[in-house]
Amino acid sequence: MKKRPALHPLAASLLLIGSGLSHAQTAAPPDAAASAPRAAKPSDKDSNDRTKLDTVIVTASKREEAAHKLPINIESMSEQKLREENITDLKSLIAASPGIDAPGNSARFTDSVTVRGLNISSVSANNVEWFTRSTLSYYLDDTPLPDIGLRIKDVARVETLLGPQGTLYGGGALGGTVRYITNRPKLDRTHARLSTSIYQTRGGGISNDTDGVVNLPLGDALALRFSFARLDEKGVTDRYACTPTYLSASPWKAKPDASQCLYKDDDWQKTNTGRLALLWQASPDLSFQLSYANQSQLAHGSSGAQLLPATGNPGRYNAPLAFDDQTVLSPYPEYTDRKIDLTTLEIDWRLPGARLHSATSGYSDSRVGQGDYLGTGSFFYGDLGYSRFRLGSGSWAGNTAYMTYNNQYRGTVHETRLVSDPGIWSWVAGLYLAEQKRSQQFSEWMPGLEPLKTPGRGRTDEGYSETQSSHYRESALFGELNWKALDRLTLTAGARVFAYKDRADTQVEDYAFDLVTGNIQNNEKGNGKSYYKFNAAYQLTNDLLTYATFSQGFRRGGANGFRAQGGQTVAPETRRYLPDSTDNLEVGFKGFLLDRTVYLQADVYRLNWKDPQTYFSQDVNGFPVWGTTNGPKAYSQGFEMQARWRVVPDLELNAATTYSEAKWDGTKTVCLYAANTECRTYEKGGKLGGTAPWKHTLGVRWSGGTDNGLDWWVALNARRIANKASDRGDSPDETVFSYPAYNTLSLRGGLSWGNWDLSGWVNNLTDTRPLVSFQGTSAVAQRVGLRAIYLTPRTVGLSASYRFH
Repeated sequence: MKKRPALHPLAASLLLIGSGLSHAQTAAPPDAAASAPRAAKPSDKDSNDRTKLDTVIVTASKREEAAHKLPINIESMSEQKLREENITDLKSLIAASPGIDAPGNSARFTDSVTVRGLNISSVSANNVEWFTRSTLSYYLDDTPLPDIGLRIKDVARVETLLGPQGTLYGGGALGGTVRYITNRPKLDRTHARLSTSIYQTRGGGISNDTDGVVNLPLGDALALRFSFARLDEKGVTDRYACTPTYLSASPWKAKPDASQCLYKDDDWQKTNTGRLALLWQASPDLSFQLSYANQSQLAHGSSGAQLLPATGNPGRYNAPLAFDDQTVLSPYPEYTDRKIDLTTLEIDWRLPGARLHSATSGYSDSRVGQGDYLGTGSFFYGDLGYSRFRLGSGSWAGNTAYMTYNNQYRGTVHETRLVSDPGIWSWVAGLYLAEQKRSQQFSEWMPGLEPLKTPGRGRTDEGYSETQSSHYRESALFGELNWKALDRLTLTAGARVFAYKDRADTQVEDYAFDLVTGNIQNNEKGNGKSYYKFNAAYQLTNDLLTYATFSQGFRRGGANGFRAQGGQTVAPETRRYLPDSTDNLEVGFKGFLLDRTVYLQADVYRLNWKDPQTYFSQDVNGFPVWGTTNGPKAYSQGFEMQARWRVVPDLELNAATTYSEAKWDGTKTVCLYAANTECRTYEKGGKLGGTAPWKHTLGVRWSGGTDNGLDWWVALNARRIANKASDRGDSPDETVFSYPAYNTLSLRGGLSWGNWDLSGWVNNLTDTRPLVSFQGTSAVAQRVGLRAIYLTPRTVGLSASYRFH
């Protein structure tokens, strides 16, 4: 494992701050810091008026502003709402979001996340991480991360922004951004909270989720905040490890215990999360915060159900169950062991007329695991030459394959941002520096293979290994300028100018057949790349805004491991894949109506997608080498609407609906070799998968209280998800298997009295089990059957929380 990069931007930050420290000591007291987030709350004038809806405060624009006065599609969930809806991780947050999609897979997998229909990869469970292509970016406070696997604990709120955001966030965003805004240490009081939940999913054991936080002032200018969480989640899916009757011609030994066939409730997980933050208020205008976050997660097994072997589309997806709807077939145990570390130094400095915020972070994210390879291993090692490894073969030797993976991310990120005070002219200007080293490696193993290999090649019984690594560096200047042209009209122009270098290295080692072996290197760079934003916002009333936006987004490119064979050279444009970008055109309105008893937010958009990255593969004597290429231009268009209505002081209704349509908007033929052979054509009109065209939610919340301080609430929520294509279609006539439409209900309720908060919930109230994802390939379907993944069964839980003062 390579040494972690030094935080080289840190010294520059300290020198910048130190040069003006003496001036900071005498500056005027600061306004509320945009970088010091606080929980969403009602405005002062409405805080005691239960007949009106609350005003939500966010920092998406780098200032504390009311969400309904920001001309972007933004949704904010406060800490209280997150706890009410039991949202503790990104998967549950995405499930609750109307504009974002991801397959409902086990905790063991990393998902392809689709924003506003921007997806051209298969939406199914997969062990190999580079098959997933997220169009969503993730932030913990001001730090962009490769993937937010951190659980949502001790956060002030989560802000979800749809559309490219590169002129406000140094790391940029192709389709949208999710920001976790953590709670900061408080100087003025000592307090703590301890919370615990118990819950049970039908067919599984009793799970527990416990978390706590302690805030300690250490003096007038120093405070410490510590939070922790422990999740012990029991499984609901059984693993059958022995040979089933329909494969009795190829008996194998179960792992790890040959005498045990059934492993009950095998898809469990245990996760420990901790965060420590130290705040030093050096002066009224200058503060330093040092924080460290850590999470270790062991996610075991796979949810789903085994289907019988079948071929064809949709035949392999509609095959009968091999056992029942909560049992998978896997001779080998499956697991993912993930560890995340993040260290951040933040500096806030109040200057005359502006505020400077500096954040420097170092992070590491590792994902190590093992997956079963029964069907695919039989195809690769049995069909390609060794009949002793082919299921059903007369020379079957009783050995099955498994795979391992080891994915590592390490990097440093620095962002210095200067935000002006509000006025006729206001602005945001920033500097962004980032460096990331990535290594994604997986290997295939077939016990008994070693005597059949070329001597001295690979590790014992290792049949194949592939490593994709890269060293990426980026520097950017970004910002926005706002002009209040009229009393009600504000015009905004933004830009992001950046340079990047990406050195990619792909190493492929085929130890079994020596068919695909070698190293491919690629260097990409861009200087002076620019993306822009233009916005016009008109305040129809003090509480109602309309806006029009043009914004652009960007995602980095990379290299492939394709290689020359049979005298044919790989085409230069296929050796690598280019960065892709989006142009977002959006018109919307948002705000309060009917004396602030109704809130509406609606928009229509069209995203034009240039050089979209999509999967591509090379066939080497029946052996696939996977990669990525750039397809023709594509588009996604649709509308989004959210509404809240305070019917009476204690009753609130909420609803949301989204529609999206995404297709290829051009025709392009991509050829693997320079001689224009091994080509694939993407045709205009082919539909992009991964997003349900329609999503609807409807909820009602009834609350009240008594004179002795007892407050209570009850909420019922319904969701409707339309049919969703499981993959892209490469022509208008291609039919892709679609996951069926479904409805779900959830019921929640709680009460508060003194320092106690108690609540209960039922997810999937009607216990519906729609199909939501798959795991497996065509080869797997033919030999052992796919794994069908269904919506989690009915889950019932209780929570209790106590606040210490």
